[in-house]
Amino acid sequence: MVGNGQRLRLRSDFPSVRRAWQWTLAALLATGAAGCAPERPAAPHVVRVWCQQGQEAENRAMREMAAAFNAAHAAQNLAAQITFFPDFQYTEKVSIAAAARDLPDVLALDGPTVAQFVDAGLLRPIADWFSEEELADFAPTIRAQGTLGGELYALGAFDSAMVLYYDREMLARAGVEPPAADRGWTWDEFLAACARLKAAGFDPVSLHMDESGDEWYTYAFSPVIWSAGGRLISADGRQVEGVLNAPENAATLRRWREVFARDFAARAPIDPNPFGHGQTAMDWSGHWMVRAHLAAKGARLGAMPLPRMGPETVAACGSWCWGLTQGARDPDGAALWLRWVTDPVHGIQPIVAANGAVPARASAYPLFPEYADPPFRLFRELQETAGRPRPRTPVYPTLTQHFAAALRDVARGADPQESLDRAAAQVQRRIDRQRGAP
Repeated sequence: MVGNGQRLRLRSDFPSVRRAWQWTLAALLATGAAGCAPERPAAPHVVRVWCQQGQEAENRAMREMAAAFNAAHAAQNLAAQITFFPDFQYTEKVSIAAAARDLPDVLALDGPTVAQFVDAGLLRPIADWFSEEELADFAPTIRAQGTLGGELYALGAFDSAMVLYYDREMLARAGVEPPAADRGWTWDEFLAACARLKAAGFDPVSLHMDESGDEWYTYAFSPVIWSAGGRLISADGRQVEGVLNAPENAATLRRWREVFARDFAARAPIDPNPFGHGQTAMDWSGHWMVRAHLAAKGARLGAMPLPRMGPETVAACGSWCWGLTQGARDPDGAALWLRWVTDPVHGIQPIVAANGAVPARASAYPLFPEYADPPFRLFRELQETAGRPRPRTPVYPTLTQHFAAALRDVARGADPQESLDRAAAQVQRRIDRQRGAP
């Protein structure tokens, strides 16, 4: 076993680099043996990369990133080839390719799905391609979402953050005093603020219950459960019965339901951006809305951590990340791509400039001066102190489907305990089937 410093010196000379030298030497020898035979350039070694098709600005940034990678690694005869797939097709495409043993070398994957890929044996650990100092530079949230069983399988270039936005002018007209920016309200303080806003003639808050996808509900409202000390699944990922439907979680959702019962938030809104359009005083949303809200409200925009049910402030986090497949033909070459797209300058700066997400590395923040001031500064503070990834379990798609269904039902007035009991039973059956339990 070599020491870390020695290992890194070895890693800085990837086998792909050595192969490039060997190929060059072989070409010279072949030229000498053949006399004046014309030299033919070798075809580049291709790193196959699959990723989700995002907004056009993201896709363009990825294509430009690949072109820059290829130019920088031309001497090593290495080139990245990117294939984009729409989000709704992505998992299916990966499943088909895995069955056909035709996966690419590098995969983009959403944070909560890392456990699925690891459980299926599709990813390889990646920590050996980074120094300890480099890994420490990544946000704790990003390292956590990519870690299973003590092994790091995925790293991302950007993160996400949830906050409660508010209109300073509306709150002032209702006599509501916002808390310190880094503290947030307790749940009782939040409900009291909503009551005062309602009495002043304002619609208090948007919770975006018009979202059709399951993932919004789990991402947005898991912090309500977590802040009260609850969990969605056991730490070992094997038990949902008695965990998701614990009486304490049901009690938490009864308090959450008050927002709808007291008409503080719409159960079925029509406008997807009521806060930006001046219809609500607050917005339970994420980093992706900050620029639009700033454009609409300017200095009137404020942001605070999400309200908490218990003593702990918890923030949802996580986003798309990168992993190396077990079948990668040249893991070291593929790792060069992974290092490139998570590098602060080569990867994080262009993709975050394109999608407005939260940088995943501390060393990348100086490239985005806006993060020195509110409201952007809050995203970094939450990422570093309060962020928590969604449950890392192979049954996450089943968990999020049934937890989201329970939340929708509770918002419409269903009993929280009965709703969580149904959800827990469904997810537990899936876990037991996978484990082969009778």
